[in-house]
Amino acid sequence: MAEEKKEIIRRAPAIPMKIAQLKENKESRVSIVGTVVSKNQEIASFILDDGESKVLILTNSNQDFEKVKEGQFVRVLGKVWGEADEAEVQAEVVQDFDKIDKDLYVKVFNN
Repeated sequence: MAEEKKEIIRRAPAIPMKIAQLKENKESRVSIVGTVVSKNQEIASFILDDGESKVLILTNSNQDFEKVKEGQFVRVLGKVWGEADEAEVQAEVVQDFDKIDKDLYVKVFNN
């Protein structure tokens, strides 16, 4: 019996950036952090605010959408879509960052 070969698929790393940089840098995968300011049940999306800019986040599943709450601090890993000022992110991963010290995170990220 022949041994089955497994193909390893490697993803590009998610580049940490601010929401305002999404429009300038159309990186294939990004990592952004911010506060959920509103949710839209109809399209399973939410608006993420990093304190300087906002962006629409489209979730992959209702489960991801349901676990996110307004006012929650989260990190989103995903792909940037759209053109010019209409950038949006298709989320691959949404992580709860509520236990992260926001001030310390901003201080480290901005240096």
